[in-house]
Amino acid sequence: MHALFGPAHLTRARNARKISARLLDRPTLTISRFVSLRTAADLASLSAVAVSLSSLLLLVFSVAIISPGPNFILVLNRSLSDSRRIGVYSALGVATGSGLFALAGLLGVLVLFNSVPYFSTIIRYAGGCYLIYLGVSMFLTRRQALPGPISDSTIRDMPPITAYCSGLLTNLTNPKAWAFYLSLFTLMIDTTFPVWAKLFLAVSMFLISFSWYAMLALLISDRRVQGRFVRVQPLIKSILGSLLILLGGKLLLRS
Repeated sequence: MHALFGPAHLTRARNARKISARLLDRPTLTISRFVSLRTAADLASLSAVAVSLSSLLLLVFSVAIISPGPNFILVLNRSLSDSRRIGVYSALGVATGSGLFALAGLLGVLVLFNSVPYFSTIIRYAGGCYLIYLGVSMFLTRRQALPGPISDSTIRDMPPITAYCSGLLTNLTNPKAWAFYLSLFTLMIDTTFPVWAKLFLAVSMFLISFSWYAMLALLISDRRVQGRFVRVQPLIKSILGSLLILLGGKLLLRS
């Protein structure tokens, strides 16, 4: 009996318990590593989907931005009848509205606003009235002379903050903009969309909007371009004002 349960036998038993413990621990380590690898793969896949979806959203947004509308007409008129600086401030206001829309859509605020009773009706009437106001203002100032050589000085008939706010309000009170952003973000973005991708989209939409409208303002306010519009300025402003009045009236009369 002593030979069977001597020191050598006890040593072999301890070694066997150590080996068994290692074998038992190995599956746990393997499963843990597999889970971590699977999580990393999922994150990589989610990032790839976010990049692809962001690219698609920015493409759709870019096509919508360059389409003529109230924002386009406003920046065109400000750049033509006021000055380059006023046109750029108007473009900045429009771009700020685009950035706010994007941020609100990504955070789900647009859906919250849209669920408020009569909110869409209020926006429609507010947007229609504001477009009519802008159209009438353009029509009444159609014979105002183009800015002279001091147009880029510090003296302005219109303060830059007024131009900025007019661009911001024109964008934010546009019911079609609300519908566009609401459908864009509710249909294509869910809760798994990464935070970094949301911030990237909001900043990109602001930059795309500002780049387009600022380029329009810089082009139209060029002296060589403005010189060609001197004689036809009343006609152009009458057409632009009439378009805004028609757009506003269409919003007010829509059932």
